[in-house]
Amino acid sequence: MRITEQRKSLEACTESGWDAIDFLTEEPLTDEDIESLRQKDGSFLYLRSLKKPFFKIESHNYVIKGVRGDSFFRFAAHRDHMDLAEQIRKEFETEQPRRNAEVHEQTTREDGSESALHIREK
Repeated sequence: MRITEQRKSLEACTESGWDAIDFLTEEPLTDEDIESLRQKDGSFLYLRSLKKPFFKIESHNYVIKGVRGDSFFRFAAHRDHMDLAEQIRKEFETEQPRRNAEVHEQTTREDGSESALHIREK
């Protein structure tokens, strides 16, 4: 996935000491792009069954979130850790092999409630 630009997010949480950056991508995010993010540290949540499938990665120092089909994703971190933004950008633009991960998948129930995929590094 190629990132074309990064902008200060309009939805920053500066009152809590966090800042956010929107990374604009060359093309809309696909399932493959989102699945490739599994190797990031922390937990991974991907709600595929939503009308606009949503993903979120939570780490101790940052949060990354986005929606399949959008041409951007958001990186947020405490202002003391905003230097991680450049590292994250480089990792997203470089295809890396997946690390071992523990996968917990919740499938769609008979009542039609949403499925979720939770992935945590081993």
